Amino acid sequence: MAEVNKSVATNRIKLGSILIVLFLLLYIPSLIFWVYGNNVSTDIVRMGDIQDSVNMQAIIVREEILLNSPIGGKCIKEINEGEKVKANDRIATVLNSSSEKLLVDLKAIDLKIIEAQKKRNENLELFSDDLKKLENEIEENLKEIIRFGNSNELLKASQIKKQVDGLIQKKATIAGSLSTPDAYIQSLIDEKNKLQRSINSNTKDIKSSKSGIVSYAIDGYEDFLTIDSISELSVKDIESIEERGIQKDIEEIGVEAGKPFAKVITDVEYFLLMSIDTKLAKEYKVDDPIKIKLNEFGKIITGDVFYRSNNMGGESILCVKVSNALSETAALRVLNIDLIKNQYSGLKVPLKSLANIDMKSNTAEICLVKANRARYVKVEVVGKNEEFAIIKNIDETKGYSVSLYSSYIVNPINIEEGQTIN
Repeated sequence: MAEVNKSVATNRIKLGSILIVLFLLLYIPSLIFWVYGNNVSTDIVRMGDIQDSVNMQAIIVREEILLNSPIGGKCIKEINEGEKVKANDRIATVLNSSSEKLLVDLKAIDLKIIEAQKKRNENLELFSDDLKKLENEIEENLKEIIRFGNSNELLKASQIKKQVDGLIQKKATIAGSLSTPDAYIQSLIDEKNKLQRSINSNTKDIKSSKSGIVSYAIDGYEDFLTIDSISELSVKDIESIEERGIQKDIEEIGVEAGKPFAKVITDVEYFLLMSIDTKLAKEYKVDDPIKIKLNEFGKIITGDVFYRSNNMGGESILCVKVSNALSETAALRVLNIDLIKNQYSGLKVPLKSLANIDMKSNTAEICLVKANRARYVKVEVVGKNEEFAIIKNIDETKGYSVSLYSSYIVNPINIEEGQTIN
């Protein structure tokens, strides 16, 4: 009996041990998954574009004509900043201090004329009613004359005719006074014309001899930064240029005699000058196409290399000719740009998501999530910048491969092959 009990106890111990082992086999992976896998950040592969670029300052050089005001005083703009103007079109009108006072007087006279004409029109309505009454009365008297003439009552006809003559004279007098302005209005008109002649003699129209884009931002570099001087500039010259072209409200503060207050950009093409590392400059040749991002506007424009200087102490001047965004940049001299060396499109992932990067072979590994397990896949690095990379599969026929919307681990540090991932 004791042996039977001992056998039963032994079987129970074995069954309990088996259950404990099965519990641990199921619980421990879940525990590891909960502790480690739940804290791993993942994302999906998306299509995108990246630029391999260098950020720098660029100086704008343009064909510019300065416009001076022959007189000082109030300025009235007719063309706004960045707008186009035709050759010989008026850009602005300048009035000296005398004209400003005369303009006030002119406005006052205009108001007087308007008021006088308003009163005269009211009188015209009254006189118009009188004229209608006279016309009706004349018509009735004429009928009486005809009736008395037919009955040979010539004396009565002659008397009524005298009344008609008086009515016609009265009508003519009223009609004549309506057809000509009264003396007061005429005196105001004469005074207005006199003031207008005085204003015209103290007013100057500012016109451009050429067509182009108008800018009121004068910075003093217009005669220094010219297309002819590009090859003569040094790196020091470029680095000394600063943004100082402030758009003044000339309609508020006025203009000074003999000083420039506006300019016309006469060419659709302009030039971007930049001081860059000579090694980078040597990657470009004259007439090479180039892409540039204007960071102020978030706009990418294209151009051609116009000039590249020799080495100047490790730096060189690169000049790019462009023709886009002329109006937007009219008031600027210095631009913050990205010089785009390369541009790539394809499967885009953060650079930090790649492991074992080998730039000699342009390969790396990305850690994909397949069935909740970490799987490293070797990929080709098509291109990269400081933040992102464009990748593609090396061989899609072997094992796992990366594709659009594949799930991957954002930061694969300390992630092992086959590790459970949430």
